[in-house]
Amino acid sequence: MAGDASEPSGEQTMACICVFCGSRSGNDDAHTEAARQLGSTLTAHGHSIVYGGGGVGLMGELADAALQHKGRVIGVIPEALANAELMHDRVADMRVVPDMHVRKATMHELADGYIALPGGYGTLEELFEVLCWAQLEFHQSPVAMLNLNGYYDGLASLIDNMVQHDFLSQSYKQLLTSASSIAELDAWLERHFGTTATTGEE
Repeated sequence: MAGDASEPSGEQTMACICVFCGSRSGNDDAHTEAARQLGSTLTAHGHSIVYGGGGVGLMGELADAALQHKGRVIGVIPEALANAELMHDRVADMRVVPDMHVRKATMHELADGYIALPGGYGTLEELFEVLCWAQLEFHQSPVAMLNLNGYYDGLASLIDNMVQHDFLSQSYKQLLTSASSIAELDAWLERHFGTTATTGEE
């Protein structure tokens, strides 16, 4: 991992935040706007973004907003998906890798923290992998998800059920922070990286 940002800092720490999100936009415009706000928020803090390299869906909105504000964006995409329909054509630091396993390993090597926006199977798989690794103490980087408009309510209920049936301890449940807005994610960033900046919710 790029660093250990598990402890709050009184000084601003420029971090690389790994963002997991869908290659679709979904049917709620609030998710699209949130992806844009997150891209501008991270850039306002001076953080870099590493993400899946897509130019469509929430991936594209995130990257477009960060690039518009002259932020650093790193895309990591497998060769099989690196085509004109999917890959972002304006991300200068685009890393084309052999497969999905190398993609995730590359993203994890760069990441100081993780944020999951809405997405499908791929987003959930990436989120649970970093949570599992945190549980096994392979890293100590903070992990958050944006539960905007209740998108992840079902997931939160599932995790509570895991705890209730003693398949997961309460301490491991706390490895994942749930935020209901970009403003809450902004506060999460401040706690872990000592940042202060405009959230982009103007």
